[in-house]
Amino acid sequence: MPVASLGMSDAIAQQLRNDILRGGISGGERLRQDHIAARFGASHVPVREALQKLGAEGLVLFQPRRGAMVTPLTQEDAQEITDMRLELECLALRKAMTVFGAVDCGSAELAITKGNDSNDLDLLMSANWAFHRSIYAAEKQPRLMKSLEALWLHNERYQRLVFETIPYKLKSQQEHTEILSAVRADLSEKAVDLLARHIKEGGSKMTQILQDRLP
Repeated sequence: MPVASLGMSDAIAQQLRNDILRGGISGGERLRQDHIAARFGASHVPVREALQKLGAEGLVLFQPRRGAMVTPLTQEDAQEITDMRLELECLALRKAMTVFGAVDCGSAELAITKGNDSNDLDLLMSANWAFHRSIYAAEKQPRLMKSLEALWLHNERYQRLVFETIPYKLKSQQEHTEILSAVRADLSEKAVDLLARHIKEGGSKMTQILQDRLP
C-alpha cells in the first residue's frame, strides 16, 4: 500500500476524530465517503481506511446498507464509561501511590494551573487529562494507561458536553486541587476516595444532561 495513502488516511482520521470529539459532527450523523473525499481532495481508499480506524476506536459505527455513522451519545454509554473509569483510575492511583513511590506532583500542579488559566475548551480538556495522567505514574503502568487513554477518547465527548452546558470548570478544578493535596500528603485512601467522588460527580452530570436532552 502506498505510503502517501497511509499518510492521507491518518490525516483524514485525525481531522474527523477532532470533529467528532468537538461536536462538529454530531452523534448519529452519517459519514458519506463521497462527501469526505471531496472535502479532503482524496480518493475513496484513504477515506475508507480513515473510517475503519475510527471504527476500531469506537467513534464510528458501520450499518448494513446505510454505511458509516458517528457513534451516538447515550446515557447507557456515559454510565458505562463512568463505571470503567471508577475501577481503572482508582486502581491506577492506588498503585501509583503505594507501589511506585513518589508521584510527579509537579506535572499535576502544572496541569491544574493550565486548566485554571484556560478559557479555551480544547486546552481545558487537554489539561484535564494531563492532570489525571500525571498522578497515575503513567510511564510505569503502560498497559493500564493504554486502556485509560482509549477510554478517555470517548469520555472527552461527554465531558465537553458537561462543560459546554453548565458552569462546571471551577468545581472540577477545585476537586483536582483537593486530590493533589491528598497525594502530596501521601494519604492514599483519601486520594482514591476523592478521585472516586470526582469521577462519580462528573458521570452524574453527564447522564443528567443527556436525560434532559434526549427524547
